[in-house]
Amino acid sequence: MHRDVKPLNLVVNNKEKEIKVIDWGLAEFYIPSKDYNVRVASRYYKGPELLLDDRFYHYSLDIWSLGCTLAGMIFKIDTFFKGSDNFDQLIRIMRVLGDE
Repeated sequence: MHRDVKPLNLVVNNKEKEIKVIDWGLAEFYIPSKDYNVRVASRYYKGPELLLDDRFYHYSLDIWSLGCTLAGMIFKIDTFFKGSDNFDQLIRIMRVLGDE
């Protein structure tokens, strides 16, 4: 798991049509049922499980972060979910995706 996917950690090579993920400093191998640190990722790209302090997350966290990155690109905005703290971040996600 990379655990910090965000625009600044993606390098695009237009000539070769490649995207590379960089900065693997927070990365860890996924081990089922392992208790992981929730103090990873940048707030705007954190999955809801991290915002709720779920320590048993997995690699889907990176898919969430990539989705937030792509949403910003598609809608041409700097950051799709831009909360002022973790609670506000979760509220902003719920306003778009719902709470059920």
